[in-house]
Amino acid sequence: MKKYFLLFALLFSLLLCSSLFTSCKSSKTESFFELKYAKSACKGRCPVFDLTIRDDQMVVFNGRKYTTIVGIVQIKLSDKKYQKLQDLITGSQFLETDAIGYNRPFDIPVTTLEVTKGEKNKKQIVYLEKPKNLEPLLAFLDMLVIEIQADSRTN
Repeated sequence: MKKYFLLFALLFSLLLCSSLFTSCKSSKTESFFELKYAKSACKGRCPVFDLTIRDDQMVVFNGRKYTTIVGIVQIKLSDKKYQKLQDLITGSQFLETDAIGYNRPFDIPVTTLEVTKGEKNKKQIVYLEKPKNLEPLLAFLDMLVIEIQADSRTN
C-alpha cells in the first residue's frame, strides 16, 4: 500500500510540474522576439559578424573578422531604436511574405536575417539583390553595427 501511495505521489508531482512548465512556456512564446543578423566572409576583406537582438532590448554583437571590434560586445538598445526596429519589421511585412531564393554569385558575402516573433519565424538569405521591402530594415541594422563598433572603440 505504501508503494502505491509513493507511486501516486510521484506521478501527481510529475503531472503538476508538466502542466506548470507548459503554461509558462506558452506565455513566454507569445511575447518572444529575437532577430539574428549576420554577414559571412568573401575572398577579400568583407566584415564577418553576427548580431542578435532580443525582446529585452539587449544587442549582442560578435565581430569575427575585418570588423573594428573582434569579439563580443553587448549593449542595450534605446526604447526609440527598439520601437523603430519593430516598426521596420512590421512595415517590411518580413514575417508575412515568403523567403526569396537566390543563386549565390561567386565571392559575394552572405547576409542572413532571421526574425522570430511569438510563434512566427522566418529566415532570409540575401546576396547582392536585396528585396525592396527589406532595404530600410537592412540599412537600419547596418547603421546599428557601425554605431556599436564606433561606440566600443571610444569606450
